[in-house]
Amino acid sequence: MTSRERVLRALNHQEADRVPIDLGGTPTSTISVAALERLKSYLGFHSETKLMSPVFMTAYPGDDVIERFGIDFKMVTGNPPSGFKLRSTPDGKVKDEWGIVYQKDETAQTHFIVEREAPLRNVTSKLEIDRYPWPDPEDPARVEGLREKARSYREKGFAVVANTSLLVMTQTQWMRGLEQYFVDTVLDPTLLEYMMDKILDIMIEMARRLLAEVADFADVVVMGDDLSHQNGLTYSPEMYRKLLKPRHKRIVDFLKKHAPEAKILYHCCGAVEPLIGDLIDIGVDALNPVQVSAKGMGDTKRLKALYGKDLTFWGGIDTQRVLPFGTPEEVRREVRKRIEDLAPGGGFVLAAVHNIRPEVRPENICTLFDATLEYGPYPIQRTEETL
Repeated sequence: MTSRERVLRALNHQEADRVPIDLGGTPTSTISVAALERLKSYLGFHSETKLMSPVFMTAYPGDDVIERFGIDFKMVTGNPPSGFKLRSTPDGKVKDEWGIVYQKDETAQTHFIVEREAPLRNVTSKLEIDRYPWPDPEDPARVEGLREKARSYREKGFAVVANTSLLVMTQTQWMRGLEQYFVDTVLDPTLLEYMMDKILDIMIEMARRLLAEVADFADVVVMGDDLSHQNGLTYSPEMYRKLLKPRHKRIVDFLKKHAPEAKILYHCCGAVEPLIGDLIDIGVDALNPVQVSAKGMGDTKRLKALYGKDLTFWGGIDTQRVLPFGTPEEVRREVRKRIEDLAPGGGFVLAAVHNIRPEVRPENICTLFDATLEYGPYPIQRTEETL
């Protein structure tokens, strides 16, 4: 069975030969550069590391790692616009094409948003929004070579993920600044929604051009927004349904029109369980990353019983404690539990909860994927404590 055949069965809630495995299939299910370098050294691999995100300092796993661990996915994402290069200042700041400023943190091995330099922080009118120097979504450099890349991944038997970067709430928060964004939800919702729709229009045009090139080969299309945190929702359900659900529905409808054969994967960290029904309602097919350390997300057997008929769960392996701080045996137990809870009947793609961070030891990374290959074949064998 090819990787693509395996993934399609899982996404259609059917059992394949084994549970599909993701590493590098989305921007939030990959690995940090530092962790990958340590892993390759541990495994004796000498391939060049290819950067996925210079801002978040993540990497593509590379063909040697993909083959070693049986990874089933390849991602296709848009290129930078012509002439654009991310440049770092002497104090470690970078600015992207949207004008968002990030500060490098050496300890965390990533960049964080500089809130006080949010480019639309001080905007007070629709005219100012219109006059902002927005990215050009029509730049042909964004999609150059992507059709050929997607075709080659399909021909090699991988499941192909099209990353559209449709994160309308997240992008608006980064451009407005988180504090001002939430003030706007109460004091100036009209201006906020105008800003949000301006950003969404640009993102949708970027996505339209991407999908015009790769939709023929895409099995999964990514969208998302973090609607929750460790202990609950960022918004009340009522606020979500008023402010964001109509825009998420617009995105889903757009994706279904322009990539009709692809499943829609929604990324949301945190305790999102109270809104899972809303995501199913608008047409989301799969949920990533299933943050099992967050409130209401750890009982994966319950999540499967409640939502598994309609939703594929994608992720599930704890990156908050087990992967970075657990023993290899604890990693094995974590993998086995999530497979036993989420894999029966299909509808599960195993991956780490968000990107594998620099502090995760190579031994635990190897155990994660080796245990998946051991426990992931169907039919799933349950341990006594799970019966």
